Amino acid sequence: MSSRLAVALPSVALVVVACVQVALARTATLSPWKGGGFGMFASTDGLPFRAVRLFVSAPERSEEVLVPPSLDDLAARTATFPHDRALGRLARAVGDREARQGRAVDRVTVEVWRAAYTATLHAEWTKLTARTIAIDAAAAERPR
Repeated sequence: MSSRLAVALPSVALVVVACVQVALARTATLSPWKGGGFGMFASTDGLPFRAVRLFVSAPERSEEVLVPPSLDDLAARTATFPHDRALGRLARAVGDREARQGRAVDRVTVEVWRAAYTATLHAEWTKLTARTIAIDAAAAERPR
């Protein structure tokens, strides 16, 4: 009986991973290219077709900022699977970085966008999700 289990277990694990990946890609904005990658040959919704936009606001400023190189990995992970915790983590990291640079910041908004192509190969961008985090300016200014 244990040899049958040893033979069947990898197949069962593969089916479970595939089902979880498909479910997350359909319901939770996970890129079909990740989480097992079972959709990478059937979808163009990979990391090159997703974009993260960052907006910073304070009493005297309101602007879009580029993703800094130090946060590239975090932004890529957030674009791949933009759930609330990942969006919040990126927003807090941007707020902390802005405060360390001496720039005022009260709010950070993170948006994740996905490109879909029409039959004429025209890209149409769709916002997948967005999250705004209020930054406690007094806490951000304290030395750590």
